Amino acid sequence: MHLPEENVGLQEEEKDWEITPEGLYIATRGYLMRRGYCCANRCRNCPYINWRYQTSWKPIPIERARRTRVSTRSVAGAQERLSYHQQQRHMCAPDEQGYHQRMIEYYCALLERWGARV
Repeated sequence: MHLPEENVGLQEEEKDWEITPEGLYIATRGYLMRRGYCCANRCRNCPYINWRYQTSWKPIPIERARRTRVSTRSVAGAQERLSYHQQQRHMCAPDEQGYHQRMIEYYCALLERWGARV
């Protein structure tokens, strides 16, 4: 079946799993976003916490995060990332400060949404 160009992206986004060359099933970012919370299993495609410290990582819109079933490891991970960005904001080049400030705001809002202390 051939899909029009605009529908191809939607079909790809709706997949829940990707399969690695080793045959492992990895949850997709779209699936993890639809699930609505961080499980703290350090998922490769986690939209909530940058567990892997990738510079290309982008957080989901904060309104997509829910409080349900957030583990203490997720909270600790978000607090760790918040602390990291707070430290980096004071030590980085001026052109990088905006990025760290946005990440600080994101992790504060995420922790607040999860009912954790900031």
